[in-house]
Amino acid sequence: MAAVPPEWVAASVAKRGHRADENEDATAAAGLRFAVADGATEGWESGRWAARLAAAYVGGPPTPADFPAWLAAARDWSPPAADPVPWYVAEKQEQGSFATLVGVELRRSRTTDGWAWRAVAVGDSCLFHARGDELVLAVPLTTPAAFGNRPPLVPSSAERACSEPEWFAGRAEPGDVFLLATDAAAARLLRPGGLAAGLAAARAARAARAAGAADPLADWCRAVQDDANDDVTVLAVRLTVGSS
Repeated sequence: MAAVPPEWVAASVAKRGHRADENEDATAAAGLRFAVADGATEGWESGRWAARLAAAYVGGPPTPADFPAWLAAARDWSPPAADPVPWYVAEKQEQGSFATLVGVELRRSRTTDGWAWRAVAVGDSCLFHARGDELVLAVPLTTPAAFGNRPPLVPSSAERACSEPEWFAGRAEPGDVFLLATDAAAARLLRPGGLAAGLAAARAARAARAAGAADPLADWCRAVQDDANDDVTVLAVRLTVGSS
């Protein structure tokens, strides 16, 4: 019998007053790997770099030992060439792109119904592990006050040093939920009542989308913008049990 894969759902909304294609957040999912990245507005084409990083993670997650080589491979990329641009745009192009990243890889236990997981984070995109409505773990930030305006970033240029990644690992149970969130969403999830509301929206989203109804998770992301007009992204993964 085939193992039942995790259930997952994601939502991402652009800043108020911006088009959807101006959203500089990115999500990626493949098999048991999930990632969210947040492009820094001050960089050049940072949304594309965020998408590149998220895709690179789910294509093959790095380890502490091979992170430099993994990043070098991810950097073997450039956005499509553009027409001649003003000097200030050319300056941004030379500086490159920047993004935060959080990714998690899941693995089923060989001896129990449980799961193991490992994750990496650079910056203030965060991973939450929840059981029911209770928070088991939040990384790398744990309070709303920890968020600031200058998070560690992954640069696209090899001429710029990458902030040190943070590595995490643990175990989980069937029914547990992982939330991967960019900074504005993560800060909301860490506020009183924020996690329960976010989890409820994620649980309701799959059924709502199947019925063609309004998306509760996207609505939750828009509500986050009442606090901060930012791109807002969350990806929720629910662990399963048994076989199909």
